[in-house]
Amino acid sequence: MDGKIGGAFGNGRWADKQDRSYLVSFVWLDQDAGISREVHANLRGYFGRTTIPTCESTNTVKGKTVRKPIPCFSDPQPRKRKLGDITATVYTVNQGIDEWHVLYAWKRNGSLYTVSEHVVAPYSYKQVVHNLDRMARGLVVLEPTA
Repeated sequence: MDGKIGGAFGNGRWADKQDRSYLVSFVWLDQDAGISREVHANLRGYFGRTTIPTCESTNTVKGKTVRKPIPCFSDPQPRKRKLGDITATVYTVNQGIDEWHVLYAWKRNGSLYTVSEHVVAPYSYKQVVHNLDRMARGLVVLEPTA
């Protein structure tokens, strides 16, 4: 993946005008000799808020659909990752588009930011953490223009 927004590996970009959040997603897929491999990474920003967003859990209990709000990121790991200007909390249980991902979250100037990657072949958990370290170190701050 090249990380170019709108490039060959872009999986989409979304902005929510109501809560002022955004998502930029990248994906690489390969199906070689019947073996599927994938790399999926997300960059997110929650402008003006530092709280973990809420996702919806949907379960069927005794034939009835039960929806319950749950944190989109949970199971924070005790050791934070110091990556350049970023000190990230690592979350290993995530919901929504970040499900099955390792996710790094950090705060900057009153906003919450995340980068996550799906743990799936060809990468192990350890390799995904290495990839996330590299991605987080390579991020640069872009100031809004008028």
